Amino acid sequence: MSNRYKILEEIGQGGLGTIFKAYDTQLGREVAIKRVLPASNKGEALANTNLLAEAKTLSTLKHPNIVTIHDVAEDEQGPFIVMELLEGETLDDIIERGSLGTKDFEALASQTLEGLVAAQARGFLHRDLKPANIMLVWLPSGKFQAKILDFGLASFSEKPMVQTVDYSDSIFGSIYFMAPEQFERLPIDSRTDLYSLGTIFYFALTGRYAFWGETPSVVMAMHLNHKFTPLAELRPDLSKSTCAWVEGLFARNMDDRPADAQKALDAWMIGPVIDESQLRDVTSGDLEVAGEVFHDFLDETEPLRKQLRMKLESGHGLEATKLARDIRGTAATLGYTEIISITSEIEKNALKNPADCLIVNEGFAPALTRLKEAMSKLDWGKRTLESEEKA
Repeated sequence: MSNRYKILEEIGQGGLGTIFKAYDTQLGREVAIKRVLPASNKGEALANTNLLAEAKTLSTLKHPNIVTIHDVAEDEQGPFIVMELLEGETLDDIIERGSLGTKDFEALASQTLEGLVAAQARGFLHRDLKPANIMLVWLPSGKFQAKILDFGLASFSEKPMVQTVDYSDSIFGSIYFMAPEQFERLPIDSRTDLYSLGTIFYFALTGRYAFWGETPSVVMAMHLNHKFTPLAELRPDLSKSTCAWVEGLFARNMDDRPADAQKALDAWMIGPVIDESQLRDVTSGDLEVAGEVFHDFLDETEPLRKQLRMKLESGHGLEATKLARDIRGTAATLGYTEIISITSEIEKNALKNPADCLIVNEGFAPALTRLKEAMSKLDWGKRTLESEEKA
């Protein structure tokens, strides 16, 4: 290793080798260095060569939710990778203390998906997503930043990792989070990483593996037969849309999962705004009809929303309650969940405190903007409302 990096201490072990905390004397910063295990045969030597080539490519991937690779090099002891040093905890360590609440889960889901969106846009697959490969770095504000680790390097490991099973040197991954196609030695793509992420989300919300067994073969059978306890049974506090979204990520068949991380993220953003299954039932799965009823909803409720504001301003709680109920009724039929939430809050409190409800009423404008955006992202088959409008 060049004189540029001064090793400070060993901080971890992995399937690829040892991880050290080091000091970059040239740039004056602390870094993490992954020293790759030396090659003992031609196969490992080729793997190390491939690893260096891919790591150099990965070093061009810059995203706040993916650990940054600063440098890739090789010396007399073999290859090593220099990365940003993260001060935080891995997701599996955090879940040992308890499952995530809804707010923390929402942050975890959106941030990890944002990272995957950026990686998939560049053609990268992770292939070994697991809680140990997601680190949460705590910020001064008290919030956290999720970082995906070891992106794209898993397939080059010649050694099984923790919770890893090796079948004829062709399968590597954490068996609790591996997709069926990995066990079946089928071609993998972006949907494979989504399956793993879905099982990670299940684990984060419940503290339990979605697919569990006493032995690796039993775990594999649970994946292949898709036997798991529905998320709603373990977390009845979660919305139906959240449970369906998480379970949809790890659907047994690849074609039943979102096509990629962007589609998964779009669906996640839609969830708090629209009950998609309700809207789809009402419109018989016709996007054109969904667009028409949305515009009808805006036109029909506009005068009601204006009257509601006037009644709240004048302190007429009873009339405001009736107007909110009328708007909620239409919204409930169409599955507009955020509008339902706003009107329900007004219904409950308009009689007692119309002034506070006037503040709640201010949420209509941004909620309708989010609703319009969510409607444009609906993807029932190959068409979206956005494409319908352009056509």
